[in-house]
Amino acid sequence: MPSPAALQNLVNRKLDALQFGPREHTIVLDPVVCGLGGQISGRVHTLALALALGRKALFIGLADPPYGQSLTPLHSPEVLPGDHKKVPLADLTVAQNDPVVRYDPLHLTIGAPGFDAALLARVSKRLGTDIPDRLLLEGLIFNWMKPTAAMASFCESERLRLGIDGTTLGVHFRRGDKAVETAFVPAAEINRQIAAIHRQWPFLSLFLASDSPLATQEIVCPDGVRLLFDAGEKRYNNANHKMLIASPDLADEETQVAFKNIMLLAACGGAVGQDNAHFATLAAGAILAREGKPSRIVLIDGRIAERSSRWLSGRYQIKLALRAVARRLFPHLTARARAARGAAAKDITPSPPRRSARRRSWCGT
Repeated sequence: MPSPAALQNLVNRKLDALQFGPREHTIVLDPVVCGLGGQISGRVHTLALALALGRKALFIGLADPPYGQSLTPLHSPEVLPGDHKKVPLADLTVAQNDPVVRYDPLHLTIGAPGFDAALLARVSKRLGTDIPDRLLLEGLIFNWMKPTAAMASFCESERLRLGIDGTTLGVHFRRGDKAVETAFVPAAEINRQIAAIHRQWPFLSLFLASDSPLATQEIVCPDGVRLLFDAGEKRYNNANHKMLIASPDLADEETQVAFKNIMLLAACGGAVGQDNAHFATLAAGAILAREGKPSRIVLIDGRIAERSSRWLSGRYQIKLALRAVARRLFPHLTARARAARGAAAKDITPSPPRRSARRRSWCGT
């Protein structure tokens, strides 16, 4: 395999040619109303499918409603399909000659059994080199994406202020509304992984990103390691995308805070998080692609607490089943429906609510 820098350059060239050159076949993202991490992951996964299929990835807007804009344009100007709901879904298993296909995260699950192998095989063939891991692929794509000038300047100033660099371990401690989807990953398991990484890589500082203001009381730094925690950051400890639908005046502030945390985690030399939290997976992929050191990356099974407790597992199965029934009975109360109503007032048209959509871990940060 090429060096990390050579591999990144290869992916950059391929994406530049695909996204900013002429292309007859395209794939459009059908966005999901969720946390900013999930929405950026949606863009990353669309670009992964674009690489696999040889299509240009198209995005409906520069912002990720209800969040604002964090990234520069990801493709040259294109005429978008008038009603992208009528566009066929992308399919890796067949040859599709349709000029436009659609990626819908609610109907095509990245990481489903057999999906990664097909995706990686097709991407590897187009790149002319083996890409053995989806996390690596996602990191290469995320590293290609460029923040806006204002966002890049803000994130860099925050990185310098906190003292984050390649000698820092980034730890994403997901709390808040994640409890809606899964039981919290125990702090003891995160601390165990932190200690294990420190034994083989003696990092000098630990950057703790969390939606809980009490995170420093649960995460343990190894002796001699400096804890970096932005105590002045506003933490609402809830489903921020739902909060923004109700309070759109907070969109710019929350977009900045959320994107900052993703970028600061990605600026570290290693990462600990959970595999169903997008802040952690985006950052871990970025670090893996840049550093090429998988031993410094740990993504804990996000359902580890449920897998160790039959009672907890049963409780969450019942909770998710009840939520699914509620969404079918009251579709007008879902985040997607509320966002559609808010967007209509601003003359924006996001995807309408689906009565059949099931809650997945996609929407977490």
